[in-house]
Amino acid sequence: MSQQSRTHDLLAAVIGGFALITLLTAGWNVDTSGPDPFYKGPLLFPVLVLSFMVISALPAIRRLIWPATGVKWYLDGNGLPVKTMWILVFLIAALFGFSIIGLEASTALFLMGALHFMGVRGLFQGVGLPLLLTLVIVLVFKLFLDVWFPEPLFLNWMGG
Repeated sequence: MSQQSRTHDLLAAVIGGFALITLLTAGWNVDTSGPDPFYKGPLLFPVLVLSFMVISALPAIRRLIWPATGVKWYLDGNGLPVKTMWILVFLIAALFGFSIIGLEASTALFLMGALHFMGVRGLFQGVGLPLLLTLVIVLVFKLFLDVWFPEPLFLNWMGG
């Protein structure tokens, strides 16, 4: 079937709803009593991510309320998003990698590995683009927002 499944829309709407609840209660769940301004505080990243999640759920909510004619409730394929689950495993490994090998190396390896796993094999798309995105992430967090990550354990292990 080439049509969008209403089951997928329901799942996206539920995730968006949870994100909205979490976003609305984030001020009570995150300690913001420190001296840092909002853009350097611990609430910035959750607000950004949760806002993107809510915004990305809006089209699914709209399709649930006003469905197109002939749209069915079904799970496509085997009903199990195997590639998506593997990307989640890569992402979790990247989070551990932040503390072990550092933000830069972990981000670059995650992006390269995920793109390679998804079938991207070109030199620019598979290597250049991840390195460019890593540079942008480092510039945004470390230079513009002045958010520093802990020194990687790897440097401690190597005596640095």
